Amino acid sequence: MKKAFDVFVSVLLMVFFAGYINIHADLIGLHVSPVPVSHGITEFWEWLTWIMFAALALDIYLKYRKVRDSKEFVKKHWLDLLMLALLPLFAGFKLAKMSIKLVKGAKMAKSGFKAYQGAKKIQKASREK
Repeated sequence: MKKAFDVFVSVLLMVFFAGYINIHADLIGLHVSPVPVSHGITEFWEWLTWIMFAALALDIYLKYRKVRDSKEFVKKHWLDLLMLALLPLFAGFKLAKMSIKLVKGAKMAKSGFKAYQGAKKIQKASREK
């Protein structure tokens, strides 16, 4: 049963990372996703991220219960711990990407406001003449 769960989690991780790279292709420099993705699939992938996190956490908990020694556990299951730590990091990349878009939008709004103020000053100066 344990082997089957390990295989299930491993396959789920491979599918997850392949899909994540496809959905967020721009994070690795691709301008177009290799496989077209609908909005529904993108939403599903958000849920899948946290389902994967829960599955990995359960897997790590079960493995720790079997070993019961912290040093040996880290030495033996370091890759599982790394995968568990990387999932929220990937979610953080998405947040960083959204933050960059917000900053760019704010800069564009600021530039537009400055252009508006400049046009207003020019219009005022032309009226005074």
